[in-house]
Amino acid sequence: MTEMTYHAIKPLLAREEVRGRGVYCTFRCPVSGFSINASATIEFSAGQQIADRAQKTIKRRMLSTARSAVTRSITKALGHNLLGQLGRDLTHTASMEITRKATQPAVSSAMREAAVVAAFEKVAGRFVWDKTHQRWIALNAGAETLSDFDRQVQTVPVTQAYDLGVLVRMLAEIANADRKVSAEEKALLTAFLPPTLEENVNELLRRPPLSGVELEETTAGLTRETLLMLAWGMALTDEKLAAQEQTRLTDFAAGLRVAPAREAELKNYAQSYVLEHFFAEAYAGGKFDARRQQRALQAAVDLGMTETEAERADVRYRKRAGVI
Repeated sequence: MTEMTYHAIKPLLAREEVRGRGVYCTFRCPVSGFSINASATIEFSAGQQIADRAQKTIKRRMLSTARSAVTRSITKALGHNLLGQLGRDLTHTASMEITRKATQPAVSSAMREAAVVAAFEKVAGRFVWDKTHQRWIALNAGAETLSDFDRQVQTVPVTQAYDLGVLVRMLAEIANADRKVSAEEKALLTAFLPPTLEENVNELLRRPPLSGVELEETTAGLTRETLLMLAWGMALTDEKLAAQEQTRLTDFAAGLRVAPAREAELKNYAQSYVLEHFFAEAYAGGKFDARRQQRALQAAVDLGMTETEAERADVRYRKRAGVI
């Protein structure tokens, strides 16, 4: 079994719920108990599905998947389950708008199962195919290590209210670096606003840039590294890293007193984490695909990695995923 099919994914399903035009799932590893939520829009027209896919490049789709993963990491770092609280992701936001304007068609089993597979594809990078037992398990359940990005988030979460507020403002500044904030970016920022912050996204975007003093007042030490790494993660999920974003990220590093060498490492953690979602497609089900591997390595170059860094990220992913 090397393909992502509903039959192969079904043992992971701890929750499978259809609401409106979306399917909402919780995938739970049978070995480690690791669980993660994901959702997808139900496609009611095969023709429309083909058209939609034709309009999206593979790179854009992978970046969207990476953005969802980084979003989950940020909410974990923030210390509150905003995704669960909202009960939706960005895809669901768009689908609900459609639902209000049209009558809900009947959902067939085939449509539901296809949507579940689509939802799993968004988080497939966190799982690996266990050839011995013919099942999907969490990536870290296979006696391998977590990625550096995941390890940083898990060991050094953002817990202080002030640090949390600075992180949200950092993300807003990255989104607004080119003075053009898309509807998707606004929805993303809304998801990050915790109940303790009463300002809305527009007010957040109108605030002046974080000063050096404000950055220096964050909790000293490793927490600052998590802040910088997560900001890099969000910046890298755009199709193109703007010069303004790079400049602001450099400013953040200086204000947070992160040493240049460590700054480079944290940037690499974020690059490798985003890149893993390209590798997850390249090695779907644990099967090596040279053509897709080259596509992933090219994506690494687009993310600003050197050929050596890209190759190292590739090898480390294959070691953890058990791909020869």
